[in-house]
Amino acid sequence: MSGVVVQPVRFTDHIEAMASFLELLGLARTVEAERGGWLVLAAGGGMVALHSVAASDSGGKPGQTTLSFEADDLDAVAASLEAAGVPEVTVYDEAYGRVLTCRDPLGDPCAVNEVMTDLYGYRSIAGSKPAAPRVLPVRFCDPAGPYGGFLQALGLAPRGEVNPYYVSFAASGGDHGLVGLHYVFSEDLPVVPGSTSVQLTFESTEPLADISARLAAAGFEPVLRTERFGGVLSVTDPDGQEVQVHTPPGSES
Repeated sequence: MSGVVVQPVRFTDHIEAMASFLELLGLARTVEAERGGWLVLAAGGGMVALHSVAASDSGGKPGQTTLSFEADDLDAVAASLEAAGVPEVTVYDEAYGRVLTCRDPLGDPCAVNEVMTDLYGYRSIAGSKPAAPRVLPVRFCDPAGPYGGFLQALGLAPRGEVNPYYVSFAASGGDHGLVGLHYVFSEDLPVVPGSTSVQLTFESTEPLADISARLAAAGFEPVLRTERFGGVLSVTDPDGQEVQVHTPPGSES
């Protein structure tokens, strides 16, 4: 299932402001709903979808990020998930195409959209795919628990060794995005209270100082720091949520 792509969804009341923010990080717009309320931006690996809270029928909260994916062979994904014992695997038709839904190991819903081939009601935005960054949504849970097996059933592969605090999984070696699993140290998580525990983060080969300069010039207040695993840029996005950009493992900030 090399066609699986990481595509977290951000529910927002500020689609245009969020899109401009993500463009400062290096993403590029690719598809939007003609009536508004839905916009997809591509990264060097993976995508981010922006979903209007007002247009959501799933109860998405402002600033909430959910983990979701896109696939070119939804039937193969469904078969893999069912073989792994993932509950409530269902494939159905929507106006924009087929969708797979299931329950992740924490009991939260997870969706996999089939690659859109019929753009009726949507508009394709021409442009080249960015070289950086890679999408890296972080799911707060036990890195050594069942979530890793769930991601592998989706077609992702662990990147490096699992440690007690953090591990990342790559789709197509990272070319289709990444997912991080982070140990929960406290109930005070950088997510919308009462929502799924997913933080919108990225990994970029572009110098973090360059990204920081663009954000600062646009009126944001980015903070750069160095952790034992590398450089980190933190910034508050237009939804009031903390977004992080990390350097790749083993690289300089």
